[in-house]
Amino acid sequence: MTEAISRTERFADGEFRVGGVINRTWSVLSKSFPTFFAVTAVASLPDLVLGNPGQNRTLLIAGAVVSAVMLSLSQAMVVYGAFQQMSGKPVSLLESLRVGWHRSPAVIGLAICSSVLMALGFALLIIPGLIVATMLFVATPVCVVERLGPFDSMERSAQLTKGHRGKIFGLLVLLAVPAVIVAAVIDTMVEIAGANELLAAIGHVAWDATWGAAYAVLVIAIYHDLRVAKEGVDTAQIAAVFE
Repeated sequence: MTEAISRTERFADGEFRVGGVINRTWSVLSKSFPTFFAVTAVASLPDLVLGNPGQNRTLLIAGAVVSAVMLSLSQAMVVYGAFQQMSGKPVSLLESLRVGWHRSPAVIGLAICSSVLMALGFALLIIPGLIVATMLFVATPVCVVERLGPFDSMERSAQLTKGHRGKIFGLLVLLAVPAVIVAAVIDTMVEIAGANELLAAIGHVAWDATWGAAYAVLVIAIYHDLRVAKEGVDTAQIAAVFE
């Protein structure tokens, strides 16, 4: 795995490998999972409010807003931590928090803009929504690493993903299918055990945090490999922006 994330790694232009992305994702996630899990678990906590039907409408709306903000911030924090891991440096939770907080306005703006575009795409037909989703797949790491605004980040993501969107969609499905299955299994186990709603919500938050960490690292690995393949840069050059 170490060789798979070498800082001197070079790909030929257009040589974007699905296997390489999967190996990189697993390597980074397995080495720093507790840190990434902590970040995405905090982002998932508002689900405890959203998942409780006994709460009033005001709290549900407030919880949805908080959830969106926390998810956006957590992705920005994982971006920094993942690149530290790929660069062979210690992953600092506090430094990740600092970087994520610094880019929070742009990241949140990006999340809102991209969500609106994807919603419009899915409202028209499913296919346009999926195309938009793959075009904007690496917009968050672009926003954090390259320090671009929301619209520039979306444009840059579309440029990077061009020619490889089919592979990106396949990787997303590869991650999403087991996520749906596990969520269904959790629901079934809770129902069989007769667990209360709070325990069920905690179980879902724990799984959402696990899936969220894996998803965030996958996005970052794809962004990394797209830049290596298309621009000939290496990990050290990409991560130098954080120095």
